[in-house]
Amino acid sequence: MDEESPLSSDLQDRLENAGQSGAQSGTLALSERTGYVGDDVTIMGRNFPADTEYDLVWDTVDGDWGVLEGYQIVGPQYQPREVEISTVRTDEDGRFDVTWTVPEDFGGEHKITAVREGRAVARTEFEITPWFELERTTVTLGDPLQVVGYGLGPGISHSNFQLSWDNSYVGFLTGVRNRGTATAAVTATGPPGDHVLQVWRNYRGVPFVANNTQSPLGSVAGERTNTWTVTVTPPESPPETAWVDDLVAEEPLDVHLLDVETDPDADLSITPQCGPAGTDAVVSGTGFPANETVDLEWYQHVGDGIRGISVTPTPRPGVLPTVETDADGSFRASVEIPPAEGSTRPIVAEVDGESVVQTGFMMQPSIETFEPRRGPVGTEVEIELSGIGWTAYESAPFFVYDNKQLGYACGASDDLRSPTVRTVLRATGDPGYHFIDVYPSLFEVDDDEPEFEVRPHLSYLDNHPVRPLAAAHMTFEVTE
Repeated sequence: MDEESPLSSDLQDRLENAGQSGAQSGTLALSERTGYVGDDVTIMGRNFPADTEYDLVWDTVDGDWGVLEGYQIVGPQYQPREVEISTVRTDEDGRFDVTWTVPEDFGGEHKITAVREGRAVARTEFEITPWFELERTTVTLGDPLQVVGYGLGPGISHSNFQLSWDNSYVGFLTGVRNRGTATAAVTATGPPGDHVLQVWRNYRGVPFVANNTQSPLGSVAGERTNTWTVTVTPPESPPETAWVDDLVAEEPLDVHLLDVETDPDADLSITPQCGPAGTDAVVSGTGFPANETVDLEWYQHVGDGIRGISVTPTPRPGVLPTVETDADGSFRASVEIPPAEGSTRPIVAEVDGESVVQTGFMMQPSIETFEPRRGPVGTEVEIELSGIGWTAYESAPFFVYDNKQLGYACGASDDLRSPTVRTVLRATGDPGYHFIDVYPSLFEVDDDEPEFEVRPHLSYLDNHPVRPLAAAHMTFEVTE
């Protein structure tokens, strides 16, 4: 906005009133006081000393999940953060105008401060309103449909949003870890035709259906839409029957390894360090006694916290081989990763029953059993998942059938013989394809506000605690 551009009467009044107050060394004003991530806003300075340089600073926070010992979820945690927007210089009349794009950041009010030589001299505020975008409104049956939210949180009234499909609550999304941006994906379920996808908000973890009519917090997404009509088209070929989201490279968490003394001269490693059941890996050791027998032990976290049975790492016999070192005290052993409990799996090398050194393998999810894959209504469908961990942020995989919540299973067990999650579901629905999605959830969160516990976490892609978790997806065909 140049000097000759007309100002709105409201903005002109704010500039004049602030300049007459004498409370600041100058006046900051904005072309808009509220807006969305990605908007262009003009920051205007008036009544400042002439030909003087100022830093414009944006006050915000960094967010993450508070997690103790890589296991217990405390809740969302936020720390103050400052970001320099721009450095400006006033003209001979003590004025400046600068155009600024609202960054991807948390919703709510943020201070913008003019700083001179480390001292705040003027301040204004801008409020980010959450909004959502849908990648497309036409999608093939069974394909994922992505929703991205911007400007979520951090306050409890704006950090827990819910997504519904045809008025059925699917799960929640939150921007705790990603500066207010959250990516959610749901499956396009049938029958082919038009369906309604909607975003709601409520810190209690379930949709507050008066969001846009009687909520004291205002509408969900300001003046932008939070409801879409999605056209689902028939597939040209049968959908994929069973798959897991793409897995990312991970390293084992040291906090989940054993608390044992080891030989500092010995080394134990496994390559790769992560993967699902069936991964071909190589365990290598150096610095051991020459020509010695080494027992490789695979550990499973055993216990059931919900019944008061403490979860402890326990060796699971027969998973890894016994090997012999060579004349240099080294060995290499090829192994196939078995179906197992998820998260970090400690691996210990023992000589004469004594621990020598340890490493770890990050166990990732896979679908071990999904059968049968077609049949009439009422067919019993057996599902077995490997790589479901014991920690509070991964131990409760939540099953959703045709975008309707069904329930959760438990990834922790007090039985060494049960390292996987197994359930039997009944096929329902009209003839055609039906979809089972298994999403991560949060089993326990110490902070009760907002409410995140035991619900499908749809923004697990970029906002789940500690580590990225993959969802599992299955397609069942109901026959006549």
